[in-house]
Amino acid sequence: MKTKTKNRLVRAAFLLAAFSAFDSQLLTARAQGTAFTYQGQLQQNGSPASGTFNLTFTLFNLESGGSALAGPVTNNGVIVSNGLFTVLVDFGAGVFTGQTNWLQIGVETNGVNPFIALAPRQQLTPVPYAIYAENAGSAASANSVAATNITGTIPVVELPSSVVTNESASVSIGGSNAIAPLTVPPTVPVSAVGSVTTGSEPRSVAVAGRYAYVVNEGSNTLQIFDVSSPAAPVGISSVGTGNSPVSVAVAGRYAYVANDGSNTLQIFDVSSPATPVSVGLVSTENEPDAVSVSGQYAYVLGFDGTLQIFDVSNPSAPVNTGSTGTGISPFSVAVVGRYAYVVNANGSSFQVFDVNNPAAPVSIGVLDTGAHPVSVAVAGRYAYVAEQSGTLQIFDVSNPTNLVSVGSVGAGTTPNAVAVAGRYAYVVNTESDTLQMFDVSSPATPVSVGSVNTGDGPISVAVSGRYVYVANNLAGTLQIFNLGGAYIQQFEAGAVEAGTLQTRDTVTVGNSLNVLGGLTVSGGARISGGLSVNNIVGGFSTNIIISGHTLYITNGIIMNAQ
Repeated sequence: MKTKTKNRLVRAAFLLAAFSAFDSQLLTARAQGTAFTYQGQLQQNGSPASGTFNLTFTLFNLESGGSALAGPVTNNGVIVSNGLFTVLVDFGAGVFTGQTNWLQIGVETNGVNPFIALAPRQQLTPVPYAIYAENAGSAASANSVAATNITGTIPVVELPSSVVTNESASVSIGGSNAIAPLTVPPTVPVSAVGSVTTGSEPRSVAVAGRYAYVVNEGSNTLQIFDVSSPAAPVGISSVGTGNSPVSVAVAGRYAYVANDGSNTLQIFDVSSPATPVSVGLVSTENEPDAVSVSGQYAYVLGFDGTLQIFDVSNPSAPVNTGSTGTGISPFSVAVVGRYAYVVNANGSSFQVFDVNNPAAPVSIGVLDTGAHPVSVAVAGRYAYVAEQSGTLQIFDVSNPTNLVSVGSVGAGTTPNAVAVAGRYAYVVNTESDTLQMFDVSSPATPVSVGSVNTGDGPISVAVSGRYVYVANNLAGTLQIFNLGGAYIQQFEAGAVEAGTLQTRDTVTVGNSLNVLGGLTVSGGARISGGLSVNNIVGGFSTNIIISGHTLYITNGIIMNAQ
């Protein structure tokens, strides 16, 4: 009996909140191997585990019980740091053939204890099935639909005049690649679709859901705008900040503001956009110029040459957990995963820090840029840097210890900020008063596809869905630009890959929803299956309904999920 009780306690001590993060190249048409990357978080006795563990992976055809389809595959000596681990799993060829599968994971403390099977099994999302899609290029015909079974005609008179047909009874797509992917690129807008007056000298804009958040350096305010109607944005609130707010970031129900004049990081509860409230304040190094938030940490740059990391899990009492020196005059920071990406304006350099241990961030890579880099955005394996010398430069950051400049392109006069969405980068040029669009699908040869006039002194840019938001520092306005795209009344697809997905009505996901970044739900969320959450910060959940399962939440942190 003691042995059984002990085993149950050991099994309960290891909790896994895992997610799959597959290389986006698995979605391309090039031939790939059969291995995929699996990332997860391991907890021991309710806390993130650290150390060396052995892991096993077995593929099953059912959520519980069932038969093993492949494995077990054993990964020995996996290093787990602060709960996080990354492994390669390879079940070989012919395993993913289109059916729904689950991953059974086992863990042992590097040979000390027997393997413990973690529960529940993790359902694999559709992305791994790209391995199966590799064979589709050589298929002679569809598996279940014969050509003779495709019947029916569409009269030409019922088609728009712009549709090209080769005969009156059918429609064809010409060209050498008749079965090509459908691409609906954004269009360069002719002018802004909406504009609204801000406070004095707006410096930074962030967008989350239906709201845009602007900090005004001249009037020391944080303003919130309802942009659900882009043609008629409305200012719904304004709240005082510290002196000279220059940067704002929004995560969940909180907005984080760097006050350059008062050397503080200020946190606002914006859960009620009409009545934002300052809930936390902490001192920073001199002249904080930028703030970025990831998980429970805020990353702040001090213009005197520091990167500071604050634990903001308790927004009313943020804590400085660690700091490190940067290059000369750091001006912009982006955080993705375990890395922080910084551009040093007067040092003309691009720098990468490993922030996996927030108490001891470490610079692991640095590379020269053009003159005076002032903004950085990161998407996938590339970082995009706007340089006031008049260029947009692209770096390959797939190996953070060996940064490589892969391409650059001329921008307007004094580019001051860059944002990236999908295959396009958006740059605001402060002195030429333009918003410029670049096709960066080929990072080695980025191409400017056009520009549009903005207000006087555009200084910050954000992209959300089909809209671009520009803060004009000298004009004192927030402008909204429509990028066009495709509007579809109803849309059903086997798989969708999107830089940003924004819907105005209901979204129904029949299988699994895998969100690699953040998920903001302005209304309600109803989940009929299981819920796996990697990180919840704060205690702001109003209502979560899960039918058929039970979810227990204490102060916003998941304690038990069945």
